[in-house]
Amino acid sequence: MAHDLAAAFALDALDDDEADEFEQHLAICPDCEDELARLRVAAVALAFAGELAVPPPRLRERVLDVGAPVIPLRRRRRPQLVAAVAVVAAAVIAIAVRPWDDGGSLGGMKRFTAQGARATLLVDRSGEAVLAVRRLPPPPAGKAYEIWVIAGGKATPAGWVRSSFAPLARPVPPGASVAVSIEPAAGSPQPTGALVLRAETT
Repeated sequence: MAHDLAAAFALDALDDDEADEFEQHLAICPDCEDELARLRVAAVALAFAGELAVPPPRLRERVLDVGAPVIPLRRRRRPQLVAAVAVVAAAVIAIAVRPWDDGGSLGGMKRFTAQGARATLLVDRSGEAVLAVRRLPPPPAGKAYEIWVIAGGKATPAGWVRSSFAPLARPVPPGASVAVSIEPAAGSPQPTGALVLRAETT
């Protein structure tokens, strides 16, 4: 059955005929569309599921012992993208285990159900967050879904919703709200369009 091809399609493991068959089925099957979205994100998250191997101490000596001048470099801070990917991976696991369920925590992440659209906000202990959205229609032409962190009555831009999982570009402090509004594609300094959804962390 075409339903059984979703996992292989997400991993690009089908031949051309099977892929064409599944794409035709996908156009008329919302269940497979939802399943494929989860599988694709899970497939990406698997790449970050394991720890990188620690190189042996002697490797540094071998690298440096080549007679070439060594240029000292400043140690860089952990890129925000890495943290965002880790949060997304945790969100995938949380939603796969208990999709769109509100209250409490799962995997160290707090879950908050949004009002106005079918969405869940997941926030970890450090405030890093990801917004998981289902079936949000495409924005109007020239517009985009912009995310806001609202704290102390002030809304601050925090990224965009461009897929089912949207990592926030800034931490969410305790008691803050996260909202999404329709804004010009270039973005706005403050919300100007109608709010699509809002999630309270209180």
